[in-house]
Amino acid sequence: MIDPAASPLAFFASEMARLRTAAGLSQPALARRLNYSASQVTKIETCQRIPKPDLAQKLDEILGADGLFSRLQPLVERSSVLPWFRDLFDVEGTATQVQTYESYLVPGLLQTEAYAMAAAQAVRPVLSAEEAEQAVAIKMTRQEILDRDDGPRLWAVLDESALNREVGSPGVLREQCKHLLKMHQHPRVVIQVVPNTAGLCCAFGKAFVLLSFKDRDDLAYVEEIGAARYIRDRDEVGWYSLVFDHLRASALADDKSAALIGAIAK
Repeated sequence: MIDPAASPLAFFASEMARLRTAAGLSQPALARRLNYSASQVTKIETCQRIPKPDLAQKLDEILGADGLFSRLQPLVERSSVLPWFRDLFDVEGTATQVQTYESYLVPGLLQTEAYAMAAAQAVRPVLSAEEAEQAVAIKMTRQEILDRDDGPRLWAVLDESALNREVGSPGVLREQCKHLLKMHQHPRVVIQVVPNTAGLCCAFGKAFVLLSFKDRDDLAYVEEIGAARYIRDRDEVGWYSLVFDHLRASALADDKSAALIGAIAK
């Protein structure tokens, strides 16, 4: 049972469920009106997803909420997304291409819910259960851009060591690898693995994200402990782009990467 007083996200979810019920709509019925899947509605009403502005506007119209959800949505987003992460949360969905390199963990856009929860629970100082759930909700919400018709292309390069690191449990890691194999079939996703046998690579294990856009300059994002740096200088972004090219060249081809992931998943 969601406690509406727990957070703005919980209040949004509880009001959505309350007004939906008052309108005589089931979750599947509301989903059809929203042009969402029933599972998406369930995940929003259970605080597993962060509501977006277009959803809030549709809820106001369908449930006759007089702008309640549109007024709540910015508060939900500000309170759920860490300030230093908010720019990435906002701009990632407008990118035409996302290139990401990870050496320690599977990239967030490719994580399963169980893997994401295990990663959140490893944070120190320890996150509360609510904070961990919000962190997972943010990651799962971010992943929805990959299913949009106008979503970005994703090119992910990760070190083999990230796939051998037990996160949560052997079962969690195994399911994560199976999810990577599933995403390997996505028409706009490329996943490459840098094998341990490649030795040292030019990024020296330092993760980063490159984002490309139609109508603005490329952006690099580098996350640190409790903070992040957004790089907009063209020369510096160009340097990160060159590093990513070298990483792709050091990695296995995508079909051989899939074979390696499949071997780890067994």
